[in-house]
Amino acid sequence: MDLNDLFKIVVRWAHFISAAAWVGGSIFWLFVLKPSSKNRPDDTDFERSIQGEFRTLVNTCIFVMLATGAIMTFDRLSSTTLGSNYVLIFGLKIAAVSFMFYLIRAQRRGSHFKGIKQKGSKTKTFPARLLSSYNLIVVLGLLVFLLSDLLYHIYTKTLNV
Repeated sequence: MDLNDLFKIVVRWAHFISAAAWVGGSIFWLFVLKPSSKNRPDDTDFERSIQGEFRTLVNTCIFVMLATGAIMTFDRLSSTTLGSNYVLIFGLKIAAVSFMFYLIRAQRRGSHFKGIKQKGSKTKTFPARLLSSYNLIVVLGLLVFLLSDLLYHIYTKTLNV
């Protein structure tokens, strides 16, 4: 293993850790913090503090993922012929990540993407809850992990041919 291989491993590791921190943090936010904050409506300062810390984490993760993703993309697309399946899946991954970035940006501006609202109903249906911003970020994040595994599988198969 040479220095170039070590660099690629560190870049891939940083990319994965950033993605895991963002998606894992979003899962924790969705299933632990958000429900527990409903039971304590008087703790708005604490909730704002958590939001600020999580925002810093997400910003750092986005920066690391963009930098490491650019390095990995350049390396993979310039090193071998990967074929149309790789490019198609990669395009889907980029589209999903771009939409995740959009949802984060929209939330920060206060124009929350609330999903589908039912007329005359205070409770949302399952599809409407699934499409709310935090839920959709988690779903898209999990999809991105799946697409990443597919890309890695295609990449390693191409190298073994």
